Amino acid sequence: MNKYIKGCLVLIGIIITIIAIIVGLFFWSSNSRRKQAEIDGIKFSKECDSFKFITEQPEIQFAKFKKNEINILKFQILRKGIFIHDTLIKNGFNKEANSSEYKSIAIPYKEFLKTDTIVVTTQNKLHYYISGYHHYAYLHYGMNGYLGSHECRFSDYTTINNEVFASPVLFREYGWINPEISKHIHKISISDSIKYYSFAKKCKIKIEDADRILKEKRKNQVFRSTTIDGIEVGPKNNYYIFGEETESGTLPNDLVPRNLQHYVVKINCETGEYKRYKNYPFDE
Repeated sequence: MNKYIKGCLVLIGIIITIIAIIVGLFFWSSNSRRKQAEIDGIKFSKECDSFKFITEQPEIQFAKFKKNEINILKFQILRKGIFIHDTLIKNGFNKEANSSEYKSIAIPYKEFLKTDTIVVTTQNKLHYYISGYHHYAYLHYGMNGYLGSHECRFSDYTTINNEVFASPVLFREYGWINPEISKHIHKISISDSIKYYSFAKKCKIKIEDADRILKEKRKNQVFRSTTIDGIEVGPKNNYYIFGEETESGTLPNDLVPRNLQHYVVKINCETGEYKRYKNYPFDE
């Protein structure tokens, strides 16, 4: 092998080695930044969440209510077991708005403790206990990954009537009529799939059994859609919770739903007992 070829091979080897070193340093740096981001995310979030007060006046939304059910709202702050700051709010919601639209309103307190619970009571006497407001660290990233800086942001995650929501939406069917009884009932959302399926495995009525019961007893065998809401865990009984929509349309190609009805379906996790509610939770 002549000196020219040997020199080329040595040069190629050097270039490959340099490239390998650069790639290795890049992945080492990326992995180091990623690990540092995980550490800083926990550290800075604790610092951000050390603020004692909420001053953002967060908004809450109402879903599936009629206007006359939320035209007047009562707000209270529950602090150390005592209700304070009773506030009545009269809304200016659009009179033409239908019950399927989301309606928003800001909490009427410029400042409250992070440990407080905001209690909202609707005109039709449904109660919502909102807690868990907090701040978290939003880490800054660039083209090369984590930059090592952050800012504190307000989190939309809240706990509403013992269930965690990614955004503060008050659903009509999740309201409490009697908080002293309902506060002992917890719900495992389908979004928390690990807890949902782990709990379902312990039930006598399995998920496939509940699906079969739901199909056999559905109100409308043709124009019908269902959603899985989760599992209601109570002191005595546990239930699979489903949402159901039906319509009385007769034309398969009809694009506009006619006489659309919303229902809540509960199936006992141990006995398979089926209950269907048209005006939940009032007809429970």
